[in-house]
Amino acid sequence: ACALASDLAALPAGDRTEIGQKGLNLSGGQKARVGLARACYSDADVFLLDSPLAAVDAIVSNEIFTKCILGLLRHKAVLLVTHNQDIIASPYVDRVFQVQDGQVIEAIRPDDLGNFKRLATEPLVAPLKARTTDVLDLDSSITRTFDELVTPTASTPYSFDPSEMRFTPTAPTSANEASFEETGNLTTAETRAKGRVSSKHVLGPYLQSMGGAAAVFIVLTSTFGLHLLQLASDFWLTQWTSHSDVVTLTSPTSFLVYLALALASFVFMVIHTVSTFGYGFRGAQVLFTNMFHRLLRAPMCFFDTNPIGRVLNRFASDVMACDMQIPFAIGYLLFSISNIVVTLCTTLFLSQWLALLILPLLVIYIRIGAYFLAPVREVERIQMVTRSPLLSFVTEGIHGSVTIRAFGPAYTRWFVRTQDRQIEQSCAAQFALAAVDQWFAVRIQFISISVVGFILVAVVLLHDSLGPGLAGLLLFYGLSIPRMLATLVTVWASIETALLSPERLIEYANVDQEGLPVTSVVSPSAWPSTGRLVFDHVSFRYKPTDPLVLKNVSFSIADGEKIGVVGRTGAGKSSLIMALFRMNEVASGRICIDGIDIATVSLATLRGALAIIPQNPVLFRGTLRNYLDPFDAFSDAQLWAVLAKVQLTDRVSSHQAKLDGPVDE
Repeated sequence: ACALASDLAALPAGDRTEIGQKGLNLSGGQKARVGLARACYSDADVFLLDSPLAAVDAIVSNEIFTKCILGLLRHKAVLLVTHNQDIIASPYVDRVFQVQDGQVIEAIRPDDLGNFKRLATEPLVAPLKARTTDVLDLDSSITRTFDELVTPTASTPYSFDPSEMRFTPTAPTSANEASFEETGNLTTAETRAKGRVSSKHVLGPYLQSMGGAAAVFIVLTSTFGLHLLQLASDFWLTQWTSHSDVVTLTSPTSFLVYLALALASFVFMVIHTVSTFGYGFRGAQVLFTNMFHRLLRAPMCFFDTNPIGRVLNRFASDVMACDMQIPFAIGYLLFSISNIVVTLCTTLFLSQWLALLILPLLVIYIRIGAYFLAPVREVERIQMVTRSPLLSFVTEGIHGSVTIRAFGPAYTRWFVRTQDRQIEQSCAAQFALAAVDQWFAVRIQFISISVVGFILVAVVLLHDSLGPGLAGLLLFYGLSIPRMLATLVTVWASIETALLSPERLIEYANVDQEGLPVTSVVSPSAWPSTGRLVFDHVSFRYKPTDPLVLKNVSFSIADGEKIGVVGRTGAGKSSLIMALFRMNEVASGRICIDGIDIATVSLATLRGALAIIPQNPVLFRGTLRNYLDPFDAFSDAQLWAVLAKVQLTDRVSSHQAKLDGPVDE
């Protein structure tokens, strides 16, 4: 009824084909008819159709009006917005309303159409005759009468057999059903790396973006210098307070030395903090800039197969991790490592017997840490991947909120339940991550308690060989070793998971770029001079694995000619424009403008010499002047002349700001 039979047959997986975000792989006419079919399935009593026939040709428009509006919806109240005068004059139309400037200026019945003010001049093209047969010969099991597609309501007293109500014929599940569904998937699964983060492909480029070897040297020097100065301060304070004579305790020299060590520690702490976060922010900025510039030059097929939520996830969560989490984690990790090294050396210097405890303790922590890092790294990757579908779904809900509400509470409940499932999948990964963290915490705490008890026993047994000051220093550093080791493993796990964000940013910073290398250069000011266009045996596809949408197309257009391209929806009319703008490279053949193969021209020069009005124009936020003349190349008189040609002068003049008025999306 909505003239979609041949379109469904042309799709890779029929009605199981994924149509992509906002129907990106459907033409304007197909989108309108799919929306109309969805409205018919809703079985409402009142249908508000906002110009669905404007996006299709005269033959398809006649078919939809006859089979859908007059047939399938004959027992429904239909309010159709249209400028088609043949439909307005149809005897099947009950009432006609003419709207102008937001007001109904006439409301008449078809019997009075003789006195009806014409909405437009006579059509420039003679009306096309409706076809008598469909393009496809459908199987008899699929064909149904219109009466079977009308669900009875209070306003449609129609009886039917429920067993006959089926829109798609049932058939036994074939062996190749899975592959059949896979051929209709437009969006590819998000890639997820496995194992440890690559030092060559991730850690190395990230350190280089921070500043390279110089940045690493400054950060390490300031970190270890800070802890050595803190250790020297502790030793000096211990020696200073261990003297019993009043002269030594009140000596200004001892105080000045301790003050100098404290000030030096403060200076090194400032250097450590500034260098760690400064170089960390620099690395995040470099990764963001590289990813952003590469995505701006990525081919359209990349955005067709990667939902907006997946891209937003990289720009939001992963960039934030590089900005905030990684600098904190790196600073804390270096601080912990240097602190542990200084503490272990000090403890072993004070009591060599503790080596019998510390060395096995290191082995235990390393083994537990390695066992802990493997699952926490993979669970974090899963959590990052599950966040992208949720963002995509929320984005679709924001853009389609009007449509969701229009189909009633049932459709809204379905949308809410689907979003709940997306949230549950994301929360399941977070719960698994929390469970792994608690598993590690319980074991580390048990080991720490055991070590603390052992150190207390050792201090009691060695009290005769240690003075009060050294015993206190040993107890302080010894008790801090288990806590430091536990912190080190935790921070290292945080670094491992945080480095997954640079890994994902670097992945997008290496996406393929559109446009082949330019082999010749033309002057943008001198090309094109006439605009003669030649398609020479051009074959074109949207992705390397897709079938050809243009097959060996050849034609030429002389300069100054006005050409109309006629074809059924999905025939390849828009693909001609995509090939001309090099949205993807042609599979074979060549396209020449003024005798120059456009494959040898840079994309900036080529697209700057062409203009296009797409099927779904996008208006960016800003003023009308900025939208019409983004490079400030034309005068106001020229802009008003253009607006007059498209009959927008009165509309723009009615606004107080005129050319400087705001334009929303």
